Amino acid sequence: MDGSSWLGILPGILAMAAVFTLPGFGVLRALGVRGLVAWGAAPAMTAGMAGIGAVLLQWAGVPWSLASFVLSACVAVVIAIGISLALGTLREPPVRVAGQRLLARRERCWLAATWVIGGGLLGAAMMVGMRSANQPAQAWDSVYHVNAVWFIKDTGNGSSLGGLAPMYGDTIAPYYPSVWHSLVAISPGFEFVTQAANASSIVIGSFIWIGGLVALARVVWPGQALPVVLVPVLAATYVTFPAIAVSMLGVWPYALSVACIPGTLALLISALRRELGPRVHAAYGIGVLGASSGVMLSHGSGLFSLVVLAIPLVTVLFARQSLRFWRRGHRAVVAITLIAATGISVGLGWLILTSAPVASIVSYQRGGQSSYLPGLGSLLIDHPLIYVYDFTAVNAAGTVLMLAGVVLCLRTKHARWLIVALLATGALTLLAAGPPDNPARVLAGFWYTQASRINQILLIPVLMLGAGGAAWLVRSISTWRRVPLTAAAAVVVLALGALTFGFRWPMQTQVMASTYSHWPIAWGTMLEEEEIAMVDRAATTLPDDAVVLGEPTAGSPYLLARSGVQVVYPQLTPIAGSPERLLLAERFNAWQYDPEVCEAVRALGVTHVYADDLTFADGGKWQEETAGLRRIRTDLPGFERVDSGGKASLWRFTGCDLP
Repeated sequence: MDGSSWLGILPGILAMAAVFTLPGFGVLRALGVRGLVAWGAAPAMTAGMAGIGAVLLQWAGVPWSLASFVLSACVAVVIAIGISLALGTLREPPVRVAGQRLLARRERCWLAATWVIGGGLLGAAMMVGMRSANQPAQAWDSVYHVNAVWFIKDTGNGSSLGGLAPMYGDTIAPYYPSVWHSLVAISPGFEFVTQAANASSIVIGSFIWIGGLVALARVVWPGQALPVVLVPVLAATYVTFPAIAVSMLGVWPYALSVACIPGTLALLISALRRELGPRVHAAYGIGVLGASSGVMLSHGSGLFSLVVLAIPLVTVLFARQSLRFWRRGHRAVVAITLIAATGISVGLGWLILTSAPVASIVSYQRGGQSSYLPGLGSLLIDHPLIYVYDFTAVNAAGTVLMLAGVVLCLRTKHARWLIVALLATGALTLLAAGPPDNPARVLAGFWYTQASRINQILLIPVLMLGAGGAAWLVRSISTWRRVPLTAAAAVVVLALGALTFGFRWPMQTQVMASTYSHWPIAWGTMLEEEEIAMVDRAATTLPDDAVVLGEPTAGSPYLLARSGVQVVYPQLTPIAGSPERLLLAERFNAWQYDPEVCEAVRALGVTHVYADDLTFADGGKWQEETAGLRRIRTDLPGFERVDSGGKASLWRFTGCDLP
């Protein structure tokens, strides 16, 4: 298989989509959930099953693999069937929210077409921007995540409770959400880890994200097919997600969490929108818990993302149900339920907010801007909030459609929770992007105070409102010009494509390429083309027992993921490990004079050195903590060249063995 060919890994992409979707769909279908909601919420349920299943398999001493996950998923389906049989919901008719009707065959065909257009555009833009299926992402976080996948494949431990200890030299076994890593690690059809990681971007954006949005639009606008049909195309006009998440940020686990939120919200609405009877409510409630666990286990911030979007929704739906039962005379039940729900919410909130993982997230320090206006302007045109790109191909059309959706919700008194969610996420985004001295900015700490992360969840109400606004525009054109809805919808889609410069194609590809294939890479280059080739050759040029020491930001960590060569630093943070690793990062270039350096070299079993002459001035990455690895004098005795490529080179190091 050609490692660089997207066509060559197409079966792997489809297989990965199945791994992320089918297990969760099986459980939801067994619980009685059907249709687009079941498909939209399925990846979130799968993520929850993977997060919990990997921990249980580790405790049972069973290696994490595709076979063990499939087996555990089958057990989960059987349990779900048992629950449905006990509740008597397995053969219940499909749940329909108020005013919802089945989509006609023609409407389903149009949905398939727009999904192909929207999802296809997102996927194609990512592929073109990455250029090669096996191209390494050169963002800070992406290095960590790719090597974490390699370790899970190597150790067979996909647990979030210490499974990624090798990333820290086995000196600590921290909690780290490894759902994305574990599912990518077992997805078949890939020869290289970087292929699988890059393929996951396509799966997250074109399958999971679009599927969740379609499901959410189906229940937000239950009496209409147009918002459902139009939302995939509208989603393709935004670079905020998935492009920024999977490229510039390099945060695949967070991207998975965000992509799973729309489907989870759709399931939540289906469970609470109307009176279904206690048995169906219970079955759907179990589904909601499973999908919500997937959002949260994929990334810790997913909990707060879900809370911010769900609070206005749950408040409205819960209030309606409580009022309905109150009027029927069940006042004691309503009062007890309200008191219990309040107590549980407060207690869980206190436990979560005072936990160590949350404290570490909230305490993360990040700068901001002196004014809120630049951030507000970026939100209105969907301009990235993380890097300075050309102000081309803006998305003012999407903003106009969103505002039309806001007016529509206010006039019809429908789905007004979306407006509350929009204002809440918008305020949090601006707090993160604005002045650091605002005391309220601590609220943005649940997302590492990073505006470019928070505005990804802002996009969910934006797209729902925009889909409603687009549907209203189509109906208006159809009535005004007396043309079929299909023709009016085609006009709106074509106009949207023209007004967004080809569905933001220039910006979509630019964002992806800035992390993958444009030199110098945004925020600094780690690997040039010739260096990538040298890293790939290391599988044959270095011995099996090689341990390579090199500056992480120069690209040495990729020796692990791409060639299976052990490295001292599998991530770009050298302090994440033993004292010996920190010492070498600070003082290795003094090995001739400092005996502690050679002691650390022997303790870590270093056999080779990775050197790179690419400087910060030339566009290379740089970090202050690795000064001891920056300018290594390979002309001294103890260095023997093994291979070179571009400005990087590999050396056999015997300096600490010299008399």
